[in-house]
Amino acid sequence: MSGSLGSRRVVALGVVLLLGVAACGGNDAADPERFCEINTELEQLGNSEDREVVAESRDLLDEALRVAPEEIRPSVEIVVDSLTVLYDALEAADFDQEQMELPDEFFDPSSEVPAASDAMGEWIDANCST
Repeated sequence: MSGSLGSRRVVALGVVLLLGVAACGGNDAADPERFCEINTELEQLGNSEDREVVAESRDLLDEALRVAPEEIRPSVEIVVDSLTVLYDALEAADFDQEQMELPDEFFDPSSEVPAASDAMGEWIDANCST
């Protein structure tokens, strides 16, 4: 699917999902406090799709997966995988959203991404101070 209103919505969804993801420190143990800190860092990055923001976001997403609390780790993995597809497509299009192509699976209405994002958001709301 080439860039269009649909791809802009996908990018917007990606940004929303990104803001819901929290990440963490350098080990593979759950670290809820760091997970909350990374959520804040991701929110501060904003929704820019430039190279630096995407690179930093990828690092934070990798970290999120390593330190996600056990009860939401599967949800974090689903969201990180989805955002990886989004970022790969954005990079392949040289950061031109109009040229961005996403696989059909990205638009699958039975996707687990919305439920995973909701689960993460609920955990963040309940466990991270604002």
